Amino acid sequence: MTTDDLARVRMAPTLGPMAETMFSLYTLRGGRASGRAEEAVFGAWRRRVRGGLDARSAVLAAITPARRPSFDMVLLSGPSRDLTESAETFLASPRQAVRAELDFYAFYHRRVPGTLAGLVDTLAVRREVLSTVQAYHGAAVGPHWRRIRAHLDAERAQRGTILLDHGVDGLLSSLHPDIRWTPPTLQVHVGDQFDADFALEGRGLLLVPSFFLRAPSVMYDPLEPSNCILIYPAGVGIDRAADIWTAGTSTRALANLLGHTRASVLTAIADGVATTGTLARRLDISSAAISQHTAVLREAGLITTRRHRSSVLHNLTQTGLTLLDRPRTPLAEDGE
Repeated sequence: MTTDDLARVRMAPTLGPMAETMFSLYTLRGGRASGRAEEAVFGAWRRRVRGGLDARSAVLAAITPARRPSFDMVLLSGPSRDLTESAETFLASPRQAVRAELDFYAFYHRRVPGTLAGLVDTLAVRREVLSTVQAYHGAAVGPHWRRIRAHLDAERAQRGTILLDHGVDGLLSSLHPDIRWTPPTLQVHVGDQFDADFALEGRGLLLVPSFFLRAPSVMYDPLEPSNCILIYPAGVGIDRAADIWTAGTSTRALANLLGHTRASVLTAIADGVATTGTLARRLDISSAAISQHTAVLREAGLITTRRHRSSVLHNLTQTGLTLLDRPRTPLAEDGE
């Protein structure tokens, strides 16, 4: 990093909800093997989200395979505070940019999955992939986004204080154990798979914390590699994680209003447990009882129900989201 690069070190609180949604897919793959501390923070979230996954999760697995790199929808969607804006940017991505990402993916994985193969030329394929990602966001990240964003804002403010007190050296030296600042080189350990040098050419470096990403990552445009973003894991303690995963409306108040079981059904649907069978297993009651409770919730305008092949799928309406004090999502439906 040159003097000009150091003078142009910047910080952003987040790349946006689309980026965190994609990063969360790696965390979702983890488990006890990822370490006790991570399991304590993300374990309950993982179990809840996994319980609501359906057949479309195969698309998510293709985007973020167990072995990196992923298909970089974050780069193609661009940084944005709004999921809808990121979605529009992805749909409008130039063919050359999408092809470059797929070529990069194929170089490391030797093939491009069939679910992604049509992304270069076929808008319908892009819409289908995007629809799957949006559905996953609504179940896994959207309900918690306001608290996650507040946590990332606080992380950025803390780093700003370090910058003011200790300068750029202090900032770069304190980001993460896998990020080492030995002037003039910033070394980022991202696993044994990648080994590359980047000359920033005076453009500086954007530092961005991530809530879900648990290891540092360097994001760059394959067509313009000097334009780099360093993403590092934000610190997340167990107590803070519990606050983030907790819904805004208290469980007791909701149970007093709806009844304990019905409140549990509504909360589970909000958490992404979408089918009658999965709800029955989650709450350990019969499918017939679930059908009775969802019928009442549907009549109250809190959920909608539709059939998909052999499954019955439930989604919260905007009224249901408001009752739970959950953020509005693109997947919530208006009550009839």
